[in-house]
Amino acid sequence: MEIKEGDIYICKVRKLLQHGIIVSIGNEEKEGFIHISELSKRWVRDVKDVAKEGDVLVCKVITLGQSPELSIKRVTDSEKREALREWSIENRLIKLIEKFYKKDTNKLKEQIIKKYGSIFNFYEVLSKNGKDELDDLKLNKEITAELLDFVEKTKKKVIIKNQLELKTYEENGVEKIKQILNECAKTKGVSIKYIKAPVYMMTIDLGDTKKTLNENKKLLEIISKKSKSSNVEFKYTEIRQ
Repeated sequence: MEIKEGDIYICKVRKLLQHGIIVSIGNEEKEGFIHISELSKRWVRDVKDVAKEGDVLVCKVITLGQSPELSIKRVTDSEKREALREWSIENRLIKLIEKFYKKDTNKLKEQIIKKYGSIFNFYEVLSKNGKDELDDLKLNKEITAELLDFVEKTKKKVIIKNQLELKTYEENGVEKIKQILNECAKTKGVSIKYIKAPVYMMTIDLGDTKKTLNENKKLLEIISKKSKSSNVEFKYTEIRQ
């Protein structure tokens, strides 16, 4: 693993010092240092007030060198949530592999990391490609089924919000716009909210990433086609969550 400035890592506290803490970075033996001023957004009088040996922390690399310097206070809430999610998924996948492969766990882990770069990268590719991605690994049916079930239960579901702008100078233009949007709103998992003229918000959440993406593309094509035939100006901005 190449440690890069600005990247986020899960770190484990190894040692408390007077002016900071020593941590191990990721799953590597590489050590880093967090100065007491970078432990919290609040003033810290004693490192023991915010950390103890064995604690798992989400840290950002701020400078590189023989011993990288890291920060906790510079990690945003969203970065922290995503890092902990990845860390949790990696650990749960490793436990799943251990359950079926026991002594051969390390061999399979090495095989996965060699091909995908990390256990989490393997998870992400598997969540996109499904069962076909497991063919090269030649896993038994039991672990294949459990891996696919695990991915389905934990993969991030995409919710798409489109800011729609529909504008027309036709005499019955408002009715034309309503007809276009009402047709889309009939689809299960789709809601349309009026923001202000001529802006509307269309939210698509079908509970499945692939279905949501496909439905989003389909609805935007419908709105675009019907807008042209009704002499309505249409543009949109997509926001994924």
